[in-house]
Amino acid sequence: MGPGFRFSFRRYSLYFILGVGLLYLLLSVLGYHFYGVAKLDIEHTERAAARIELQTVFGRAMDDLRQGADRLAEWDELYQQLANPEYFSYWYGHRIRGGQGLDPRFTDLMLYSPDGRALSLIKDSRLPARLDLTDLQVSYLPRGDDIEVQIIRPLHRERDSRMGFVAVRASLRANIVRLQSFNRIDVHQLRFALDQPTHDPQQVLRAIRYQLQPTPAQAAMDRLVLHLILLLSLAVLLPTLLLSFFLIRVVGRAVMRIPQMVNTLRTRGLEAAQEQIDHEEGWQVAELETVQRLLIDYHRELSSANASLDQKNQELWNLAHRDVLTGAHNRRAFDNFWQTLQSLKQRQRMRSLRLMLCDVNHFKAINDTYGHDIGDAVLQAIVACLHRAVRRDEQLFRLGGDEFACILIDCDDQQAMAVASRCEHEVANYPFAEKLGIREPVRLSIGISPVAEDTDTPAKVLLRQADVAMYHSKRPSSGSVCIYRESLESRSGTIFSNSINEAVYRVIEQGEGLVMHYQPIRRAEDDSVAYYEALMRIGYGDQLVYPDEILPLVESRHLERELDQAVIDQLLKDFYASKIPSGSGVAINLSAASIIDSNILARLDAFRPFMSDYRLVLEVTETTLITQMELATTHLMHLRNQGFQIALDDFGSGYSSLSYLTGMPVDIVKFDITLVRALHDAAHRRLVGHLLEFIASVGQATVAEGVEDAAILEQVREIGFDYVQGFYKGRPAPLEPVRRITN
Repeated sequence: MGPGFRFSFRRYSLYFILGVGLLYLLLSVLGYHFYGVAKLDIEHTERAAARIELQTVFGRAMDDLRQGADRLAEWDELYQQLANPEYFSYWYGHRIRGGQGLDPRFTDLMLYSPDGRALSLIKDSRLPARLDLTDLQVSYLPRGDDIEVQIIRPLHRERDSRMGFVAVRASLRANIVRLQSFNRIDVHQLRFALDQPTHDPQQVLRAIRYQLQPTPAQAAMDRLVLHLILLLSLAVLLPTLLLSFFLIRVVGRAVMRIPQMVNTLRTRGLEAAQEQIDHEEGWQVAELETVQRLLIDYHRELSSANASLDQKNQELWNLAHRDVLTGAHNRRAFDNFWQTLQSLKQRQRMRSLRLMLCDVNHFKAINDTYGHDIGDAVLQAIVACLHRAVRRDEQLFRLGGDEFACILIDCDDQQAMAVASRCEHEVANYPFAEKLGIREPVRLSIGISPVAEDTDTPAKVLLRQADVAMYHSKRPSSGSVCIYRESLESRSGTIFSNSINEAVYRVIEQGEGLVMHYQPIRRAEDDSVAYYEALMRIGYGDQLVYPDEILPLVESRHLERELDQAVIDQLLKDFYASKIPSGSGVAINLSAASIIDSNILARLDAFRPFMSDYRLVLEVTETTLITQMELATTHLMHLRNQGFQIALDDFGSGYSSLSYLTGMPVDIVKFDITLVRALHDAAHRRLVGHLLEFIASVGQATVAEGVEDAAILEQVREIGFDYVQGFYKGRPAPLEPVRRITN
C-alpha cells in the first residue's frame, strides 16, 4: 500500500458534512435566536389578546343561550304539554325531534313536573329523568372534545303556582362557532378538555384548548427567516452540494439503501423488501446490491426458524399450562400466576384481591349417569359460561375434576359477590337439557376467600379458606355463594379438619360413633305420636357433630351410600334394643345415591321383621338431585310394595315439586318449613290450602314441619294438616329402651 489517507466512505462523509454543518449550524443558531426572541414576544402578545377574546365570546355565547332559554320558557306549547302530559311523547317526537319547534341553538329539551320528574322517559335523551330541585344552576357537562351546556328554567305564569320546569341542552362549541367572532383564534381547532361536570365558568375557560390564527406580524417574521435560510443555502449549501455530488449521488445513495432495506425488512416484511430491491432505479453498486439480497435470504431463513420455534414454544406452553379438555388454565398456571402476583405486590402496592373457587354440584352423579362424554361436555359448557361471567382479562383455572378458580384483582367483597352471582346465573341459564339431554339442574357452589393486602398468604391457605366457604354454601340454609370468614372455621369449617374426617370414617369403616336422635311426628287431631324421624349425630369426644357439619364432607367425598348404610345398621340395633315404642314407627332419610343403588332393596329387607309392629317411612328430600328418575321410581315402588311408606320431604323448596309429587310413588308429603311459617299471610294461606286439598284428593297424608310455637300449631290444625313436627311438639333426642322405661 502506498502512502496517503485511507478512510471509509462513512468517515469521509462524516468529516466533510461535519465541517459544513458546523458553519451552517453557527449561522442558523444566530438567526434562529433572533427569530425566536421576536416570535416569542409576538406570540405572548397574541395569546394574551386571544384569551381576552375567548372570554368575551364565551360570555356572549352563554348570554345568548340564557336568553334563548328564557324565551323558550315563555313558549305556550310547553304549558300545554304540562297541562296534558299524556301527549308529551307524541309532541316531543314531532316538534322537538322533528326539528320544527326547538330553537336550533339547542340540541335537546325535556319538561318536568313541579316535583322534578320528567314527563316521559325518552329514548336517547341525555337529559336527566329527575331534577335536583336544590341545584338549578347552569351545568357544564363533558362530551368528548365538546361541552354540553344544561340550562333549567321554571315554568309559571303570572298569578299561577309553578307548573314545572324546562331543561335544555346545547353544544357549547357549536354555539361559539355560530357567533363567528374570533380574530386571533382558529375556530376549527377549538377543543374542550373538561374531565367532570361543573357549574364554574372559569373552570370551563381553563378547559378550552385552541390554536392561534397566523397573524401578519408572524407571517412577516416567517418570511424573514425564510429569506435568511435561502441566503445561507446559497452561500453555504449550494457549493457543498456541488462538491459532494459524486459521493452522495453514487456511493452515498447505494450505501443508504442498505439501512433502508433493513428497516423495510423489519417493519414491512420480506416481500416488501424484495420488491424494494427489484424496483430500485438510478446508479447502483453491484457489491452493495449483493449484500442486500444476502441479507434478505438470511432473514427469510431466520424468520422460518423463528416461526417454527415460536410454534413449538406455544405448543409446549399450552401443554404445560392449559387444561386440554376445557381450554382453561391448569393448576401449574395457577401456581405461576400466584407467584407473579406476589412479586408484583413486592414492587408496587396492589389493591385487594379475592380468590373465587367454584364447584359443580353433584357432578359425579351426572358423570356416572350420563357417561364421561356428557360429563366432559358439561365441564366445557361451564368453562364457557364462566368465561362470559368473569371480568375482562381475568384468568380461569381448572384445579382438577369439577373445581375451577379465578383470582379477582382490585376487587372488594361486593364486586366479588357480583362476579360470583354472574357465574351462577350463566350456568343456571345454560340449556343443558336441550344441548346435552340432562334433565336435572346443573348448579354451582362458590366460595370466596379475601386476600390480605399486607401479607404474603400462601395459595394453599387461600384455597383451603375458599374450600371452607364453598362447602358451607352447599348447605340447605346457605346461599350458593359464600365469603370466607373466621367464624366458618369454628362453626362449619370443622368438616374439613382431621378430627371430623376421622369421625366420619370411623362411622363408615368401623361402625362406631353414630348416635341416633328421634323427633316425634304427632297427629294433628289428638297430639299422639304417630312415628319418629331418625336424625343422625356423630359422637366425637365430648361433643356431637350435627348433619350440617357432616353432610358437606360426605357429599364432597361421595360417601352418601356408605353413610346411609351406617344409619340403617344403627337403626336396626335400636330396633333390636327395643328403643322404638311399639305401635309407632321410624322415618329414615335416604340420599339419591342410595335410592338408585341396585342393593337398596336388599339393604332395607333387614327391616322386614319389624313391619308388622312398626310404621316404616322412607323420606326422600325433594331438593336432592335424582339423576336416574325412572330407576329411582322403580326402586321406591318395590319398597312400597314391601310395606314401606314413601315421604316426599321439604315439599315446596325444590325445582319441580309437582313433578316429583305426581311422578313418584308418594304416601306422605312433608311441607317445607318456609311454607309453614308463612301461613299468617292470607294469600299464602290460600295457596297452601289448595295444595292440601289436592294432595288429600289423591290419598296422600301431609306433615307440617317447623311448628315452633302455639300460634303456628293452631294455624296448621285449622288449615288441615294431618301431622305436625317441630321443636314445639318435641325436640330430637335419644330414645331409651322400652324395658328401662317400664322397670
